[in-house]
Amino acid sequence: MTDLTEFPIPTRSADIWIRDPLRSSVEAATGGLCTVLYTAKGQPSYFRVTPKFLCEDFAPGGELGTGVFPAFIEDGVEVSEIFTGMYQMAEVDGEGVSQPGRAPRVSINWQNSRNLMQACGPGFDMMTVWDWAAVVLWSAAHGHDMRGNTQYGRHHNERHETGRRVGPGHPGEDIGAADGNTLTGSGPNSWRHDNSPAGIADLVGNVWEWLLGFKQVDGRIHLAEDNGPTALEEANWLDTGWDMPTARTWRNIDNEGASLELKRSLIVPNGAHDPDGYFYTNLEGERFPVRGGARFDGSHAGPAALYLYTARTISGTYRGSRPRFRNP
Repeated sequence: MTDLTEFPIPTRSADIWIRDPLRSSVEAATGGLCTVLYTAKGQPSYFRVTPKFLCEDFAPGGELGTGVFPAFIEDGVEVSEIFTGMYQMAEVDGEGVSQPGRAPRVSINWQNSRNLMQACGPGFDMMTVWDWAAVVLWSAAHGHDMRGNTQYGRHHNERHETGRRVGPGHPGEDIGAADGNTLTGSGPNSWRHDNSPAGIADLVGNVWEWLLGFKQVDGRIHLAEDNGPTALEEANWLDTGWDMPTARTWRNIDNEGASLELKRSLIVPNGAHDPDGYFYTNLEGERFPVRGGARFDGSHAGPAALYLYTARTISGTYRGSRPRFRNP
């Protein structure tokens, strides 16, 4: 399969669905698994297409209930697929895009991350809690063990697995700032959600990713009902009645009494597919989520890693985000 980093990144028409040579070649090389969408300024942004699936198909034991998975429901209406950025967000010409070989945009808070991605035009936004859960459940159900940049340019255990560092220094060397982050998609296939060049890159490690669709207020989780634009408006997030515990390994969170929605969204374990990662929390005030881990998190990084410790206004060289697209 062709590595998408081999494709050029030209500037083209702002028609989002234009079928030009770049988009046609990406879709042909990946069998339609990946596509290119164009921003308001005509910049290409690379997305993985995940087809709709049922909860019982991924958890036959009933751990996720039945029916269409909430990522594929938008304000009560089913959609046939979701579009997830293949790469962590990079800022190019004032837009937050998904492109290979870029330095991920860091030192940016939750709202400014959204602003950059929304600047790409209608339908572009930040990856949601439901998008994240769908991709991670898909990967876990297919038996893929995702890794990533968890030690300044390399994986902390599989040290031969490296990416191209943003700054100087050798893999594993901490020389400060964001130098130990890696360029988007520059790691091996094991750093992608399906262990192939067409997979979503860097969900584990590199930079923590802000998510849209839930928050914690004095320990209580407030969650979007589904993946639609109305449901994802913060004012409409529902009080789940669930209070998160103190920090621990994520899969060791006691989910007794947790709703099906909390298990489906991977805010708590579900017992069918419970991936690796550590859970950090501050149970006072309003806390906004980042997931996946950072360049220095070692074994605490993972697809389930969840950091509910800081406010939406916090930034740092270890925080970034990822674009998603909804057909407007």
